[in-house]
Amino acid sequence: MNKLLYLLISCFAAIHGFYTEPLGCFKNIPPLRRLPLTTVETYTSCQSFCSEAFYRYFYFYNGSCGCHTFLGEQIAAVSCDKYCSKNKCESKIDFTNVYNTGNLVPGPPNNLLVTRITTNSCRVEWTAPDSYVSIWTYSVKAIVLKTFSSYPAFSQQWTFGNSTFRAEIPDLLSATRYNITVSASSSDGEGSRAYQLIITKLAEPEYLPPEPEVLGKYGNTILVRMRPVMNNNGPISAYRIVVVKSNDNQAFQKDNVLSYSESREQGLSYYIAAEISPKITGLVFDVGDGKNYGSFYNAPLDPEEKYDILSGIVSNFNCETKIAYSQASGYYKGISILNVPYQDTSGFETIIIVLWVAIGILGIPLLLILGAMAIIKIKIYNSRQRLTDNQELTLQGPMIEVENNGYIHEEEHIPAISHYRNLKQKVRIIPSNQLKIEPTNLLGVGRFGKVNPGTLHENDGMTTVTCYSIYDKKMNQDIRKSKMLQELDILIKTGKHENIINLIGTSETRDLVVVVMEHSSLNLKALLLKSRDKLPGKFSTMTETQALEIVLGICKGMAHLHSLNIIHKHLCARSILITNDNLPKICNFGIAEYFSHNKIPDYTRWTALEVLKGNAQHSKSDVWSFACVVWEIMALGGTPYGNIPDDNDISENLVKGVRLSQLSYVSDDLYQIMLDCWQLIPDERPKFMDLVASLENLKDSHYIPPISFNVFSNFHYEQFYPNMELSVRPPF
Repeated sequence: MNKLLYLLISCFAAIHGFYTEPLGCFKNIPPLRRLPLTTVETYTSCQSFCSEAFYRYFYFYNGSCGCHTFLGEQIAAVSCDKYCSKNKCESKIDFTNVYNTGNLVPGPPNNLLVTRITTNSCRVEWTAPDSYVSIWTYSVKAIVLKTFSSYPAFSQQWTFGNSTFRAEIPDLLSATRYNITVSASSSDGEGSRAYQLIITKLAEPEYLPPEPEVLGKYGNTILVRMRPVMNNNGPISAYRIVVVKSNDNQAFQKDNVLSYSESREQGLSYYIAAEISPKITGLVFDVGDGKNYGSFYNAPLDPEEKYDILSGIVSNFNCETKIAYSQASGYYKGISILNVPYQDTSGFETIIIVLWVAIGILGIPLLLILGAMAIIKIKIYNSRQRLTDNQELTLQGPMIEVENNGYIHEEEHIPAISHYRNLKQKVRIIPSNQLKIEPTNLLGVGRFGKVNPGTLHENDGMTTVTCYSIYDKKMNQDIRKSKMLQELDILIKTGKHENIINLIGTSETRDLVVVVMEHSSLNLKALLLKSRDKLPGKFSTMTETQALEIVLGICKGMAHLHSLNIIHKHLCARSILITNDNLPKICNFGIAEYFSHNKIPDYTRWTALEVLKGNAQHSKSDVWSFACVVWEIMALGGTPYGNIPDDNDISENLVKGVRLSQLSYVSDDLYQIMLDCWQLIPDERPKFMDLVASLENLKDSHYIPPISFNVFSNFHYEQFYPNMELSVRPPF
């Protein structure tokens, strides 16, 4: 369209005599971003040739045509002919008349390449246009051409700075044909677009198919009605009907569902009975009629056997196949077991159901009476216990659930004092005379008290520890007491792990409880900033191996927390302590959460998009934060999104597809792991155990190093902005 417009302008100008006068006589045309001279027949042809190539200027002399975006040195404001005739020039070799093409905007970006196409994303790369003066931004558009989705097929657009030449495009529809375009914009407007057509990969069907409606069992057949299903992730190529022997309790493997004859050979208790056209909806199908459907034999059923009927959908697209089966209703050894009920005309099952209903009606009053007696007995026991517990911390009151951190109190009827007694049985009790706290050296302030370093004296030796002092007189609210115990319980449940700050024990007096934890005076943020020291050929005192080991250690620690259903919620470099052996230890969760008395971390730049939008924290939001920590480590303590000064703008940019950029010394494989963690749909982000495996494979790879701290030209450290990472306010 742009080329046609410029051609029309050129023709119109030629007819009406526009652009007949040059801008002037110039020499020393700069070689940068210039098309080589070519031979054309006319002035108009030269103008059209340069305009179609998106150049601003052209020069035409003696049949030679040249295109350029920059002017050279102006000799005169008139044409070279007039200038030379006036000054009696002997040679015109270095002079030329320069004209406007009428084109101002940049040309299309070069070398457009779309790679790493997945079910919902792709990577777009490009280089600068040949012809431009000053580019402000680049725009990437994803235009839907054909899709199976019933969602509105809106085109999406992302805008990037003029130094960005690679972008990850998220939130695409699966099995969809797109036109990916890239254009450059300047102060004069948007330029022409380069484009590439792509097709995203096929995803798993969006919805599981509903169970078939069983209409009845008649001898060696079962009559079912198939129900339609919607799939926005691709086409529905066929419906399947699967027969399962109910009494075998064999684990159902969805990737190993075979035909009747193949299943018999492998000893499987389930098989595909039919594959039918998706155009048939509301179909009444006779399972076991002995006919062939597609390439599958619908074998007659055994009248003495019990069967379950399962439905499935098959999605074929672009040489890919995805299959989904209706939801199983039971489990066997952790693997789904099919348990689809069906109707039997014998009426035997109906009799059993009636008997169970009768038992339930008669049993409910008995259960209520027994429950009431148990509650009364417990209350009497607890009231007696309180009379003898006045020497312990007076932590009384009901337990409540800690919001979204994996802790669920299992005995809510037990008062806090009793729960504290139970917790003490799980931890080491440290005699107060073995513990010395340094009261003048304040490490920070926690939700329930102050945190100081201390020394633990035992076995003729001393160990530096972190001491969290909790005074009973400050725990005057039942809810406050309950939360403290819950957060202590979280740290107890983590057990011992080399990449997590470990609980050593507790020590107490009449009015004080001290929670004793492992100690380290250095956090990861400080270590990273400290490592910014250039050595011969290097820009970091930290080695690449050390950096990758720290990343892997944090990942292993988070995998351990998530295996216990504990959500961290505050993961960043400041939440990681570093031992003398360069071992990372995750802290700032549960009772181990404390900060400087006047400044605390602002976690906005590490927080998942769905949490910024007001949704609750969950395990996959920790995965997002982990990738931000990986970038922070690679950037040697740089501030994430340092080019976005206002925290309120972070969420808006994330929605537009902005992610932390790939540092030039970080490999594509490592950056791809980070991008996987920043998927907008939480379920599409990897689990920490999967990330551990990926990082270990990356560490053991001998082909391309994941990172390189070698000095290169134009190297600069990523900026560190303390005011963007810290909030000056009371922490609790």
